[in-house]
Amino acid sequence: MFEVFLFIDPLCKSCRNSENTVLKLSEDIDSKFKLQFVPIYNLKVVQTDFCNSNNQLKKKLSSEELSYLYKNVVLDYKAASFQGIKKGRRYLLAIQDKILSKGLKYSDELAIQTAKECNLDVEMFEEDRRSKLAIDSIEKDQQLVNDMNVDSPASAVIFNCSDSERDGILTRNVEYSTLFRACCDTEFTPDNIKNALSESNLNKSKRNHLHIIK
Repeated sequence: MFEVFLFIDPLCKSCRNSENTVLKLSEDIDSKFKLQFVPIYNLKVVQTDFCNSNNQLKKKLSSEELSYLYKNVVLDYKAASFQGIKKGRRYLLAIQDKILSKGLKYSDELAIQTAKECNLDVEMFEEDRRSKLAIDSIEKDQQLVNDMNVDSPASAVIFNCSDSERDGILTRNVEYSTLFRACCDTEFTPDNIKNALSESNLNKSKRNHLHIIK
């Protein structure tokens, strides 16, 4: 079994593509996956286009409007996740597509309609979306971001749960080939990566993107 944490900017098209990459990997690998999308919610991510994705929202909206939008989208995602991790992911993907691809403006009505389309318990969703439980869940996510030394969106951490002593692999470049190797290549282990990272002839981009997480 593999546990994968994908750290995202929830309103970034590149991160949306990373979500598709990780979901495809979970379908292709003949192993159980525990997959979590973790939104990075801080002022730097809200205001910066980390992925160089020509983020139009960050060009058009004021700082106050961006903060309002991010806060509500993340809270709604957490509320949906209280009804199950998969349902939370389904909701997030749906609201992202409405805002990022279709250009719809976020509103309470759009959030509720999306919840209905995702077959959520709408009454429970409405109760949870601005609750202290949702706020606390966001704070726990940000602690996880700090604990795993994640400093930018579109980063993933993979743990092989079959070996409780094995460290995790952090990649700041979410590519299918890298994630696939981390799950399937017996030579692509944290110990081997540690050795490779210390070699001066290792490709510089790989040294920058691959790290080991305790």
